[in-house]
Amino acid sequence: MRVTGIETGEMRRRRTAAALLMALTLLIALPNIVAATGSGTSIGALPWEKTLSGIAYSLTGPVALALSLVMVVVGVGVLMFGGDMAGWARWVAFAALAAGTLGGAANLIALLGVTGALV
Repeated sequence: MRVTGIETGEMRRRRTAAALLMALTLLIALPNIVAATGSGTSIGALPWEKTLSGIAYSLTGPVALALSLVMVVVGVGVLMFGGDMAGWARWVAFAALAAGTLGGAANLIALLGVTGALV
């Protein structure tokens, strides 16, 4: 028979044992939780960050800036002085113009002094 509102000795022991078990579990799991969240003391980079940083620099560096400027000039020049072009030539000119604009966008934003998260 269960009596509500009255705590027996057995109920108190079970509650204390459950609380101790929970505290022990947290103490054992806490170092693993801290390591998994990355808020520990180790400062390590992911293995692919150096490679991706190199690729990002290659896409936004001085060579990419020069190539993007050449592509924009060629694309605009072909569209301005091309006269009556075939459909594929016009498409190539637009593709060069678009690729040059997209390639130089990060450098243009940096030249304008815009700061923040750039992708």
